[in-house]
Amino acid sequence: MRAAVPVDGAIEIREVPVPQPGPREVLVAVRAAGMNRADLLHRQGRYGQRAFRHPGRPDIAGMEMAGEVVAVGESVERVGTGDAVLALCAGAYAEYVAVDERLSLPAPAGSPWPSLAALPMALLTAFEALARLAGLRRGQRVLVTGATSSAGLMAVQLARVLGAGEVIGTTRSREAVPLLRRLGAATVVHDGRDLAGRVGDDGVDVVIDHVGGAMFEASVPLLRKGASVVSVGRLGGRSARIDLARFAGTRARLLGTTWKTQEIDEIADSVDALRTTVYPHVLNGELVPVVGRRIPFGDIASGYEHLTGPREPGKPVVVL
Repeated sequence: MRAAVPVDGAIEIREVPVPQPGPREVLVAVRAAGMNRADLLHRQGRYGQRAFRHPGRPDIAGMEMAGEVVAVGESVERVGTGDAVLALCAGAYAEYVAVDERLSLPAPAGSPWPSLAALPMALLTAFEALARLAGLRRGQRVLVTGATSSAGLMAVQLARVLGAGEVIGTTRSREAVPLLRRLGAATVVHDGRDLAGRVGDDGVDVVIDHVGGAMFEASVPLLRKGASVVSVGRLGGRSARIDLARFAGTRARLLGTTWKTQEIDEIADSVDALRTTVYPHVLNGELVPVVGRRIPFGDIASGYEHLTGPREPGKPVVVL
């Protein structure tokens, strides 16, 4: 089969063996795969995909996909041949991928493959941050920084679905303001210097930060008593300076999340929790991914170049 393999800091399409599904695994014919900024780190050998990657298989790029199940391994219970599924996984940029069935979710009927492939990472990241870590409660005020990232766009929608009293989103793009408002952000801030003024004296109960750096610093003075801050992304900087006394005075919580350091059982637990609580909102169309550029599999190198450029709303998707 054809697969995209990192080679000396670049990405190449090569012929590799089709994986054989092991116990609890399903073999999926990949129809589309979502692209993520973490793919750039993986191409450079700096993203371990610890939970996803099978030690006996080639190092193939890609971390999420959608496709059709063509074979199942031993002890598979939830998924059958012919099922359309989406999942987090290692090796998504290939014609076939073997996936632990516990990480798979059933595809909503009638959804196009690119939309399905844009769901797993954004949906699970938003769910992990808002529901499992921040413990968002109905009526709370939520700030989503970097809200035009794929995870940010989903966090805006999910906060609304979970009953947030108000959702505030930040973006550097004026053109993205109508999109964020349509998805559920009551207030959109496109100039970070005006963040405090737009949020106002009432502050926020939850911050889902996809930026880090100066944006993280600017969000700390806005915290209400007992607030939660979840660090998801750090494209704006891996370091921040905050007034610890002021932070302590709010009795706020600072939490972090990343998939690459979680074990597969931990991720499977998150998928199970999402399956029974939030996923019905996907199946009925309340939560929808925003698809950005579509990249033919044979031109995947251009997709990586796209990832290095200015961020556009929506997730770029590789189409097989």
